[in-house]
Amino acid sequence: MGNSAYLDWILAAICFFLAVLFFIGKGQKLLDAFSGKNNKTPKMDEKTNRKYQCGIGVFILILGLMEVGMAVFQTPLMGIISVVVVIIDLVWVVFFIRKVTEKK
Repeated sequence: MGNSAYLDWILAAICFFLAVLFFIGKGQKLLDAFSGKNNKTPKMDEKTNRKYQCGIGVFILILGLMEVGMAVFQTPLMGIISVVVVIIDLVWVVFFIRKVTEKK
């Protein structure tokens, strides 16, 4: 196992920890830290915020699974597969967040 595999396992562990944080609903402070906490944006209601955090949790969980895949299967093909899956995951999370946060 090369040095890059150790980094992949560390990143996977961080992703899984963050995913659990979002799934249990404790990730709002982390989101606020990275969003700049713009006071002009209205707050989401509790149900919408919960769906939003679960969507972010799924996104991070898939990133963690890709890190595990890259640690286990160290081939150039796995790198290409990872890039494709991450792009699909990113597109999915953008559409999911737009759907969840749109005003009805």
